[in-house]
Amino acid sequence: MAEAVKRIPYDEFASHLADFFERVTRDNETILVEREDGEAVVLKPVETGEPGKRKRTKEEHEAFLASAGGWSDVDAFLEKIYESRNMPPRPLIEL
Repeated sequence: MAEAVKRIPYDEFASHLADFFERVTRDNETILVEREDGEAVVLKPVETGEPGKRKRTKEEHEAFLASAGGWSDVDAFLEKIYESRNMPPRPLIEL
């Protein structure tokens, strides 16, 4: 079961900032800092590791492969754009 979030008043947090930082980073503790007016901020540890090294699921891999087909007609689209740029904007005037 998940551990309850510790609620800390802002004044206590401000006066012991380094201690709370240690609790969050070292002990992987989540802290909710609250002001008297009701505003709140949650401090929690971040997962460390190399970006992009997360193991992808089979569903994510299949979704990636399925999205690759969505660009199959881009070449034909670009060809039509470049072709239309070479067309004159108005019909030619015959004299």
